[in-house]
Amino acid sequence: MTRPGTNPRTKASTLAVLIPFFNERDYLPRTLATLLAQSRPPDEVILVDNGSTDGSGDWCRQWASFTAFTRVSILQEDRPGKIHALRKGLDQVRSDLVATWDADIEYPPHYLELGERMLRNGKSDVAAAMAVYLHGPPHQGWHSVYRWVMPLLSHWFPTKCLTGGGGQLFRTALLRMAGGFDAEKWPCVLLDHEVMHRVFHFGKTVYDPQFWCLHSERRGDRKAVRWTVWERFLYLYMPPAGLEWFFYRFLKPRLQRRRQDQLSLRLQPWQHAETVS
Repeated sequence: MTRPGTNPRTKASTLAVLIPFFNERDYLPRTLATLLAQSRPPDEVILVDNGSTDGSGDWCRQWASFTAFTRVSILQEDRPGKIHALRKGLDQVRSDLVATWDADIEYPPHYLELGERMLRNGKSDVAAAMAVYLHGPPHQGWHSVYRWVMPLLSHWFPTKCLTGGGGQLFRTALLRMAGGFDAEKWPCVLLDHEVMHRVFHFGKTVYDPQFWCLHSERRGDRKAVRWTVWERFLYLYMPPAGLEWFFYRFLKPRLQRRRQDQLSLRLQPWQHAETVS
């Protein structure tokens, strides 16, 4: 029997791209240009405006009116927090697969085609394809090595998330079975890791050196949205049976005490602080 959310290898899958954004007028054009350049065009594009005040939403509506994509949705989610925007967008997804993109990341032209192939060629228990986050040219220096190191690490840490939410491509049904994006369960930063913790109950992840994306370097100080070295070490080496305790009894209270909630993801040091509220 085929696991829910999977497709026989002979059946073509449909694919959605989900992009939440907040005040990304300066970065959305570049990201959406990489979407238009995909060798495998998406079957639907869902953009979710999370209360932007810089004209991002109007720009996206204008962009959508000129794009050749069959289904483009521009949604509005005024509850502040990326998790709310992701949840609203996921509710609208009709496709078999859904790629979550960030509005300030560049994706190579083969990204969707390769990600879909990784899931289609994988076993029925593969729930997500995970991209390698790069911060520089993919074929130069350390970045070239890093593309091969991360897939190797994924074999050593098979139940751990090694990439961010902007580089994840899911089987939609399995993501929904895992609970999707749940602000009541996880109101903190590191949402991408908590979501994958739940997804791992329903399937595995796959990595590939050619499946990468180019992360934005605009944020120099990420202390407000990251965990400590000790917390990351504990996460990596925590046995699967202990991860429920790790996330909900250990990490969540610590992040809440440090006020590292979803609003921390809206902090943009290059803009005025009042745009966060």
